[in-house]
Amino acid sequence: MRDTENRTSLGEIIYGALSEQCIIETEKWAIERIENIMRKFENSCELKKDYKVIIPWLNEFTAFTTPGDYIFFARKLFQECSTEAMAAFVIAHEISHHKLGHLDKFPETFSENKKAEIQIFIASIYRAVESRIHGPEQECDADRLAIEMCILAGYNPFECLKLFDKLEKIALDKRAFGAVFGPDESDDELLPDAPTVTKVKIWLYQRRLGYLPIRDRRQMILHHLAEKGIYEGSFSGLSAA
Repeated sequence: MRDTENRTSLGEIIYGALSEQCIIETEKWAIERIENIMRKFENSCELKKDYKVIIPWLNEFTAFTTPGDYIFFARKLFQECSTEAMAAFVIAHEISHHKLGHLDKFPETFSENKKAEIQIFIASIYRAVESRIHGPEQECDADRLAIEMCILAGYNPFECLKLFDKLEKIALDKRAFGAVFGPDESDDELLPDAPTVTKVKIWLYQRRLGYLPIRDRRQMILHHLAEKGIYEGSFSGLSAA
């Protein structure tokens, strides 16, 4: 017999849990910035969902998404995005996980009568494991699609990439050198012609931590732009919002 119980999305469950545990940003300037970004994406990127971007006051510099239509953009990271373009890249990266089907392996809804039991559990573990759920290849794919979405929406991609300068400074202030440089000081470990030993080292690093070093992420996006003939010195015509 088909289950006819009310169903609740994972995003709704996490939103409910976060609403009970922390403040959700409601300041007009923050909401207007999010609305402006989403309006540009809706007008240019053929979004299939009505995404809801929520800004919880979490202690982590993080953003994540869930099955459903919620995107959670931690206030601590949001305030580091000094330009709209930087915030737009974060949101586009999370939307890209949806567009690329990275969340399809997770159940989208749960029985309403079980929501209370799993609410706090899911909210606590999802933030902790989200960076390891997708894997480094999917994170790279999301970065590439995100920068393309930002260009379509009218953002200067090189303004978007200033986000990585902020992320690098945050990591270095915490002396998290591996998060910035990875196991090798080169920023080209993921290129096809990288030495085999270097490839093995970065592969092991990625599987252990589940994400790419910050400098490698930025470098991969720069290579992606270069393949499309887009360079910072010659890029023009778009706003650096």
